Order: sequence, then C-alpha cells, then structure tokens
Amino acid sequence: MNLEVEFTYEIAKNFLNEVLKEKEKQYLNDAEEIVFKGSWEYLPYREMVKGVNYTEDYLRAIGKNLWDRLSEVLGEKVSKPNFKGTLERKWKEKQSKSKNNSEVNRQISENAIYIERQPIESICYEKILQPGALIPIKAPCKMGKTLLLNQIVNYTKQKNYYTVRLDFLKLPKEKFKNLDIFMQCFCAYIQNNLPDNLPRITENWNDVTGNTISATNYLEAVMENLENPLLLALDNVDKLFDYPDIYQDFLPLLRSWHEEANTIDVWEKLRLIVVHSTEDYGRLDLNKSPFNVEALIELRDFNQEEIKNWAQQRQLNLTKDEIKSLMEKVGGHPYLIKLVFDKLVHQEVTLTKLLEDATTDAGIYERHLRRHLNTLNGNPELKAAFRQVVNSQVSVQIDSIQSHKLYSMGLITREGNKVIPRYLLYRIYFQERL
Repeated sequence: MNLEVEFTYEIAKNFLNEVLKEKEKQYLNDAEEIVFKGSWEYLPYREMVKGVNYTEDYLRAIGKNLWDRLSEVLGEKVSKPNFKGTLERKWKEKQSKSKNNSEVNRQISENAIYIERQPIESICYEKILQPGALIPIKAPCKMGKTLLLNQIVNYTKQKNYYTVRLDFLKLPKEKFKNLDIFMQCFCAYIQNNLPDNLPRITENWNDVTGNTISATNYLEAVMENLENPLLLALDNVDKLFDYPDIYQDFLPLLRSWHEEANTIDVWEKLRLIVVHSTEDYGRLDLNKSPFNVEALIELRDFNQEEIKNWAQQRQLNLTKDEIKSLMEKVGGHPYLIKLVFDKLVHQEVTLTKLLEDATTDAGIYERHLRRHLNTLNGNPELKAAFRQVVNSQVSVQIDSIQSHKLYSMGLITREGNKVIPRYLLYRIYFQERL
C-alpha cells in the first residue's frame, strides 16, 4: 500500500499562491494570510484577531471574500469548513500531472515506499474493524509509527469510515494552556473534519458539567447521526507528557470512550488509534505507560528479508553479506537503515565507508546519537546504568526503573531480567562518551 505526501500548511499556502498568481496575477495579502492560517488551525475569527491590528468583523469579511475568490479560481464551492479538503484534492490533481521534474518525482516515489512488518499490519486491520476498537501504538522515535498509522487510516477510508486524523505536534502551544481549552480545541478539530450537518459543539457543551462530560456528550451526539464508524487517529500524543494536568484526564477519557462500547451501542461506532513515542520516558518521571494500557502494537526492527525488499525498491543492489554487515551495526532500525539507503542512492559514499564512520562525530548518525547522549547526560542515574550496560561484554542486570527507561528509549534489548545494548553502534559510541 502506498503512502501519500502529507499536505502541510506550507504546501497549501504555496499552492494557493501559485493558483492565485496564475488566475489573478496576485498573492495572498497580509489579512488574507492571517485568515488562511487561522482557518487552517481551526481558529474562530475571534481568536484570529489576537496580536493583530484587525477587528473580528473585518477578518470575517476578508474570510468571506477569500472563500468566494477560491470558489472562483478552483471552480467549486469553497468555505471555511471544507477549504482544506478542496485545496488538497486540487493539489494532488496537479501533482499527478507534474511528471517533467524527475528529481521531485523520484523523491515522492521514495517517500511513498512502505515496507510491511507482518503480522503487525494484519493485526491492526483486523482490530480496527471491531466495534469500539482501541489500538495503542508505541515505540521510540523514528520507528515508523506514523507510517503505520497512515496505513490503517487509508484502510479504514476504503471501508467508508469517517476519519479524523490529529497530529498533536501541530496544535498551537496556547491550546495546551489548560484542560478546558484543550478539550474545546480537540472537539473543534473533530467538528471541522466531519460533515456540517452533524450536531455542533455549542449544542452539547455545558460549563456546569465540565469539559470531559461535554466532550463525551458531543461525540455521542455525533455518532448517533453517523451511519458508518468514526475513526479518531491521534498521532504524537506524547506531546501531552509536557502537560500532566491535561494528560492525566484526557488519556483516561479516551480509555473510557473505548470501554463505553461494552455497554452502549452507539459507542461501538468509535475506533481509536493512539500513537506515542516512548523516547521521553528517559527524562520524565514515568515508570509505566501513561495510557494505563498495554500497547497492542510495539513496533519491531525490520528483518533481513524486509531490508532486502526495501533496498530493492530503492533500486539498491546490496549483497547478502552487505545487508548482514549493515544489520550487525544497526540491526533493523528503520531510520538508521533509511539514512544509509539515502546516501547510497545518491552515490555519495560506499557502504563500507558509512559503517566505518558510523560511531564518529562525522558519521551519518551523529545527530541521532547526540540526542540520546544529551538525554543520558541530563539523568545521572540513567547514564550510570547505561554505562554499566555498554561496558559489559555479557548481559547484565540493572535497576528495573532504569531498565524500563532505557528500553523505552530504544537503547537496550532484554534477555530475561538482563539487558544488552540494542545495537553495536550504541555500544561503541557510548563506551567512548559515558
């Protein structure tokens, strides 16, 4: 299954300016850009005026004119609730016709490659069809969580599910100020990605009962009016770890929605995917998963056959011995493998040279390794525990809390109650620096 290039705000703005330049010989002006960006972030007009020298009525008028102009240049009705989908569809149509730029097409093709790690995908596809399904996906950074999420979302679209995909990293910082603001933003995002004829937030929000009950009532009212299931696909939920006053209420709320399916029929329509990185466990006071639920999916490394398949799709003719030498250094870590493939595709250096320099500050893994080193240096107990691991030639037993954190960061592999460095890359690099 192929993945699509993500339609980001910057891509949307640039594409819109290209269209306006072609049709009207002009670009978005400052006020129009404020409305466009605010609408992209699902802000009401009263929020858009903050920090700018425009009134709400003025921006509302600018918005009406902007949607009318877009309707004219794009050839179909455009409004504040639907402009994203319309722009994305028009952009994709243009992309499909643009084949004269071979470099751009090559990059898109490479980004569209998806290597399955069965039976993970089959398990997810089967699970998401179950009433009230909850699929938590966890792994350290750069292990392919978002790519898997995209695969499941695409699968549910084929089943005619209503889908709302929210990346928490893209929410403005001010939306995390407190639980009430966050919950209203969360529900607004759902509302703006569903048909306009469904119940509205204002009809179901009650300040007396509180934000979590109001959010529950709103979602239930929405699903009562849906014929097909609703998928909420939540990515980078670990963003909430910086806001304990929010996640301590929000994450149990997600769990309660999942459990409602056991007793209330309408909640069987809800399907949840919750994706979070375990990387921050090293710096946070978290001794167990903050979701209070064991992850159904914990992404593994690629195996040799999967790496061979990936190399072939990247048009790399690696021998069995070359793949073996690569895996001896970095296992089957998706991101670490990708960095090597990127260099080899561009014929910048040989595989032998890449692996020779891998543990040096001049190597391709310097930023990845430096990030882990900074985390370890900020936690003396964790640093001491990992120093013990990398300096031992056999598996060792360390404090269980430190073991959990190091495992969650992707730095160690467990062998019963003992642990070893996950990759030779980590052993060599950190032996020299801890």
